[in-house]
Amino acid sequence: MDRRPESSRNGKSELNGKVIYPIVEVRRVVQPRVYTRRHPSLLPLVFLCSMIGLGIVLFVNGTRQLETSEQVPRSEAFRWAVNRAMSAAELTQTAQSAKEWQQVANWWQEAVKLMQAVPKSDANHAVALAKITEYQTNLAYAQNRSAAAADQPAATKNLWGIGSRRAMVLKLQGPPTEVDRYDSMCKEILHYGKSRIELSNGMVTQYEDFDRKFKVSETEPPPSARSGSAWNLGSTKEDVFQIQGTPTRIVNYDYSDRETLYYGSSTVELTKQRVTGYSNEGGNLRVRIVPILSGNEGAGNVWTLDSSREEILRVQGTPTQVLLDNSACSETFYYGSSSINFKNGFVAGYDNLDRNLRVKTR
Repeated sequence: MDRRPESSRNGKSELNGKVIYPIVEVRRVVQPRVYTRRHPSLLPLVFLCSMIGLGIVLFVNGTRQLETSEQVPRSEAFRWAVNRAMSAAELTQTAQSAKEWQQVANWWQEAVKLMQAVPKSDANHAVALAKITEYQTNLAYAQNRSAAAADQPAATKNLWGIGSRRAMVLKLQGPPTEVDRYDSMCKEILHYGKSRIELSNGMVTQYEDFDRKFKVSETEPPPSARSGSAWNLGSTKEDVFQIQGTPTRIVNYDYSDRETLYYGSSTVELTKQRVTGYSNEGGNLRVRIVPILSGNEGAGNVWTLDSSREEILRVQGTPTQVLLDNSACSETFYYGSSSINFKNGFVAGYDNLDRNLRVKTR
């Protein structure tokens, strides 16, 4: 019997009822390798040239900005010099610390440069030439006093700076000519002529001394708020250590500049090495908050919703706890279970749970 497979129409074969597929040979055609000449990429060179060009632009712009900031309007040179000299002369009368004397020296030096910038066409040119010699003598005196005071630590009480309280600015600069308040933005602007001071939550954040009259420290942070054997809001971490002793525990917060010192059940809150709050639960903290301004804002032993933060401190004394929350633009004084809340440095409300708040409503 012939057992050869029968071919089918579609190319398949059958043998004893089984389908047999034909063997298909696949032939691959290999294309010859083509070699192309690769040119070096211009991208690194372009990037390098761009960076060099950007650096030149930034340098030129930076130089221009520096030159612009150092330029003195000729019409303002004499007035600015006199204002700066007056500030230096006033601080000379009360300066004690090395920082204060250094500030006096800086102001005399600035006054000298401003007088030197007075043009010959100015009617005060002859006076300016005489003042240059006088100011240089005062500068040398201040520099000597600064060097002598370096070894004699003293509190700096005659300058304000970034972080200083509103009351300190008013004490040293006097009442502003104009005030703008934006409570929704936690912002207040004190205007002194063409100069201005910006505050957030009752503390200085920036300033512009256009008229050269501000008694501001050129270095941060603001002067230490240490008073004898007690520390205060704004005192340094070193002040707390010297007065309070070694803490029982310290907690650092890596995500911020905050730090908490524990003294038993009491705590001291620090921000950028400065006291911003505390809780005297254990009654062992040597804290004393003294009003900055003199007691002439109000009479009597009561306060109202219109009273200032200073007046409340004068009437109620040192709080048992102070909680500062810049994110909510608030500061809270606790007197036992009672509390007084400030928004942007002004009274926003209170809770007299212990009936110990000397508040009077109108």
